[in-house]
Amino acid sequence: MAKKGIKKIVWNGEGTVYRDKSVPGRSIVIAGGTTVGFKVGEWFPGTTEAEKNKQVTWFRQSHDKKVDYFKDTRPSAKPYTLFISKAQAGKVGYYIEASLTGFKDLSGETGLFVRAYSPPRVVSSYWKEDIEGNNNQIYVGNPTQYNVPLHLHLELEGLSGYNCTVHIYNCEFNLFGDNNQKISKTYTQKCINGVLDVHISAQDVLQWRKQIGAEKPVEQFYVMLTVEGNTGYVKDTTPKGDLKHATHLYIKNSFGKLINKVVPLPKGNKPIVIGEEEKKPIKYDPCSFTQINIHDRETVKTVFNHLDPHKMGVSQKPFSFGLNIFYGTDQYEVPAANKQMLNNVIKYLKINSRVEVLIESYADIRKDYAYNDDLTEKRANAILSYFYTHGVQNKLTAFSYGERKAKQFDYITNEDRPIHRINRKTVLTFKVNNLNTVFYNTITPNIEDAVDLAVFVKNYVTEGCMMGDDKKQRHDHTKIKSNVLVNLNDFEPTNEIPLNGDEKSRKADLKIFSFEGDMFPTAIGLKPNRYELGIHSCAYFQNPNKATLVINAFTDALWILQATYDFDGDYPIVYRGKAEPISVIKGIKQLAARARFYIDKYLSVIKYFPMGSSYETMINLAFDYFVSEAEMYGIGYAKKWNYLGGKFNKIQNYTDANRDLVEKGILTLTVLVMVVELIIAVLTMGESAATKLPKLKKAIRLLKKAEEIKKEVGDLGFDFIFPKVAFTYGTYLEKHEDLVHYVTEFNVKAEPVIGIKFDKTLSLKDLIQRALTKEKVTNKDGKEEYEYNDDFKDLKREKIDDKDPLKNNFEKASRNFAKKQVEGQIGEGLQTLLDRAGVDAKIRLMFSGSINQEYKIKISSPAPHEQFAGKVNIANTLKQSFSNSAGKVIGENAIKMEGQLMAKGRIQLVNCVPFVPFSVSNFLGRFVAPIDAKLQASLESHFVHTRTYGANEAEGLFYQDEIYFSGIKGMVKLGVSRENVDGDASWDKKDEHNLIDTKFHLFKDKNFTMAKINLFYKTNN
Repeated sequence: MAKKGIKKIVWNGEGTVYRDKSVPGRSIVIAGGTTVGFKVGEWFPGTTEAEKNKQVTWFRQSHDKKVDYFKDTRPSAKPYTLFISKAQAGKVGYYIEASLTGFKDLSGETGLFVRAYSPPRVVSSYWKEDIEGNNNQIYVGNPTQYNVPLHLHLELEGLSGYNCTVHIYNCEFNLFGDNNQKISKTYTQKCINGVLDVHISAQDVLQWRKQIGAEKPVEQFYVMLTVEGNTGYVKDTTPKGDLKHATHLYIKNSFGKLINKVVPLPKGNKPIVIGEEEKKPIKYDPCSFTQINIHDRETVKTVFNHLDPHKMGVSQKPFSFGLNIFYGTDQYEVPAANKQMLNNVIKYLKINSRVEVLIESYADIRKDYAYNDDLTEKRANAILSYFYTHGVQNKLTAFSYGERKAKQFDYITNEDRPIHRINRKTVLTFKVNNLNTVFYNTITPNIEDAVDLAVFVKNYVTEGCMMGDDKKQRHDHTKIKSNVLVNLNDFEPTNEIPLNGDEKSRKADLKIFSFEGDMFPTAIGLKPNRYELGIHSCAYFQNPNKATLVINAFTDALWILQATYDFDGDYPIVYRGKAEPISVIKGIKQLAARARFYIDKYLSVIKYFPMGSSYETMINLAFDYFVSEAEMYGIGYAKKWNYLGGKFNKIQNYTDANRDLVEKGILTLTVLVMVVELIIAVLTMGESAATKLPKLKKAIRLLKKAEEIKKEVGDLGFDFIFPKVAFTYGTYLEKHEDLVHYVTEFNVKAEPVIGIKFDKTLSLKDLIQRALTKEKVTNKDGKEEYEYNDDFKDLKREKIDDKDPLKNNFEKASRNFAKKQVEGQIGEGLQTLLDRAGVDAKIRLMFSGSINQEYKIKISSPAPHEQFAGKVNIANTLKQSFSNSAGKVIGENAIKMEGQLMAKGRIQLVNCVPFVPFSVSNFLGRFVAPIDAKLQASLESHFVHTRTYGANEAEGLFYQDEIYFSGIKGMVKLGVSRENVDGDASWDKKDEHNLIDTKFHLFKDKNFTMAKINLFYKTNN
């Protein structure tokens, strides 16, 4: 019978062919980057015309015919076209043939060998540190170091399949010179599909430094490229055809470490990122779902939607999984039992072209090495052919190991036993960009009132699962895995929850609850119960060991602290729009013992003032005052939880059991009041204001102590307005934009914190004397004298010269007044001047005002637990949403002090002290001039209470009080004016002279920082 079918295929004339490089009837070489066509050129004689009009099957195979890359059936008159890029041009070629029967011609004479040619060229290049995950290029602004591994990447044309050798040069003088030093070691690598990747070890880079000497701070390197079988160096694609490539390798003259992460870039330099494909989750409809919805009481939340699958972010670490194909003895064709699974894999790969596949084939240890090597190569090539001929275009990498990696056993015979089967296999390994775990955070009651929660999975199908026939591996749409981590690290056993319903909507029912926490809202107490659910498919969340959905159940507990001082009524916290009162107990008897430390710390303010021995008396007065007021205070501390139906079902009162927290709030407000009172008393050296209060007259001991120091102080006219204070704060968890926040709410009402009225006239001489002195001291002779302020200690008294002009005496007298060294007295001349003028040489001081506070502050920060694919740390992600600026609360008004005095009189200058009469007489002669004497004096002062709230990792939430005291700023002016009635040339018609013009401070301004109060921490002193 005559042979039928296709005898030979030929080039149809389409495209460009290099005839001088081709062999007629056997091989052709086409131009890289072009498309050529092929047709049936000759039929065997026995082929009928009807058969010639039938369908023809075209094959594109590897050059050795072991792997099929393309298989397609089409009309015999339709040509087959092939495109080969310039990058694929080179030594690598294909075998093209056509068949009428659909089977390949085993004689190998009907087809043509085809390859492409392009002139060898370097298209592009980059260097980077050869560290996993690093995509930052090396360039002049981002140099590397010695002892760091390097990766050279070259994009080439016309060199696919050729061995290329890289030569490294150090740019010793300039890049354009030809006398640069060459590194002795070269690197030879095969170009694959136009890509040459050279990996250079850290040890080699270190040897470069030794070879070149590395004298410059930064060394530049470049490469030149040679190819097997050719002489000369490969050019680049520029018109000039440069021979030097990858010129942007810069190495600092320093030693790096063998590191596992990217070396940080210098500040100000923007890294050049290598073109990397965007990470996207994969898709695969035959084994997939479209939505995951949660029904939580009245709330419905979509936590996953296939229209936006990477909303929660794609995991940075790819997920790797493998499939096994097992063979019979000597079998290498694709087993029929695995074709359905492979067909599912093909669908999966076509949808997700970025997914790469590693194909590894193995054999058992029977027969010889050569046979097993050939057998595993056929197994790998059969899988490659199956994928390629079914249209897969993903990157496929195949390895065959023969029996080298077979598991070893003890053999009694060489018979085929079931145990050998595990070594006869091909393993397909996939690396995919898995999705991050999805989180749903909710606030619930505890186990006594557990919440019903439903999880709905929409359009969940697994019929096309590519995980094989093993039920343990296949994804299952009828159930989900559940792991529960109850608070305090108590795991419940893994169980399975049924998914009920049809394909459109499958439902899983859960009961969830929280841990209500302890007495204090500690980090452990606020830790949620964690419910991990596994909902897996080939498209999304493939990893069966990683949770798909985590439900965090946080406590609904509310911790409330309330403290009052002489406050009528209630001042509750408002939670979910409703007041939540707690019981308040009056009296804090146990607080007195602890108060001493706080009072002493707060009243360290007093040490700033010149009190001398009165300080200890003041402290004792303050402590006794605090004790006497104990019954004015009320405290309450409680926890409420299990919020259902608009109210809490559970409450625990902790007031009697632990007062630590409430004491801190009470002490802060109480001591603040006393600080204000005592500062004023000290400033005026007056009797303690506490002794004026009707409430404290019962404390006889206090009055006696006050009498003991009464000789050193003057009676005052203080009238204090005592505060009515309510201090409440609550701590709870609140959900905001999918995250649960740790919320602390502060409500403070004080009307006022401190209010005062004071009106007193004091001797200006005494007031200024105190401003310029610290205290009386006894010298070595046993005499009392004044120790002067440091600002004036180094000044010496100036003696008034009788023969000096009047003007200079005026200035000296003014300075002497400030230097205050007239037997410990100050301003005697000023006092005499005013007395003789009939003016009261006193100054009237008036304190008035109040510090009122009513504020509500809400501090909110994400609870420091895993609520999304990452951890929340207060230190770096705290978002404080204060209801006022910077978390500061400042009193609405400040306590202010004002003092004013103006005196004016007409006197005879010749009889005026402190000026010596005869000196004035000598200067003015016999004339008696009418003189106006003018005195101006003013005082001002204020202080403000500021409370600052904050939070950090180490201390948690805290607040800190500051009292700013401005000091007392004063001004004294004394001037004289004279009308020139006799035409004396030394005086103008209306001449004025200042005897005294000085400003002074009764103490300088100062900030007093009080003790920091750490809320819910037992670390306060």
